[in-house]
Amino acid sequence: MERKIQDFIDAVENDEVEHFTSKTPQKAFYADPDKAVAPLAAFIREQIGQNHLAQAETTVNGTDISVRLELSVINLPLQDTKTIAKIMDVAETAPLNVNAVIETPDINVSGLRIDALAPADTYVAQADTADASLHDWLKLQIEKLQTAAENAKEAAAATDQPKADLKQPATKAKTSAARKPATKRKTTTRKTTAKKTTTKK
Repeated sequence: MERKIQDFIDAVENDEVEHFTSKTPQKAFYADPDKAVAPLAAFIREQIGQNHLAQAETTVNGTDISVRLELSVINLPLQDTKTIAKIMDVAETAPLNVNAVIETPDINVSGLRIDALAPADTYVAQADTADASLHDWLKLQIEKLQTAAENAKEAAAATDQPKADLKQPATKAKTSAARKPATKRKTTTRKTTAKKTTTKK
């Protein structure tokens, strides 16, 4: 299955793409991601069989996580047609691949991860191998999300810890009575009398 690149770009920009959407509970997505994306894989295979461009997506309830399968001539999201036109020769013909896409701010700095799973024809002809690749890919992305969540919890816990009270220097208690000035001791000086020495004549 292949497309002339310019025809592919035109079809995407005119939304000549078959779409499938679903929603998945967060708990179910983490517990059994394969089950969550199985309808997406089935839809993509059906559209490949009819020689249609297609995109299938599930969003995870209560989160900003989106997982998609897309048919494309390049390892880029379908919406990036302007970039595709810049980096590919639009007069050329290219095979279509099935790409796996996950979007969420916690997956990486760009908030998006995309990987090619298999050529479109192989995705149908070798379904078990393609599904195993998708399983491994999902497992890796979920591990990244769980690690990010744990790091966020630790950071929040560290921020919430009360700061240790700084000990204030002890202040001397004030006395109500004014201190009396110290009295100088009187020193008495003894007078010494010189002894008279008499010399006998």
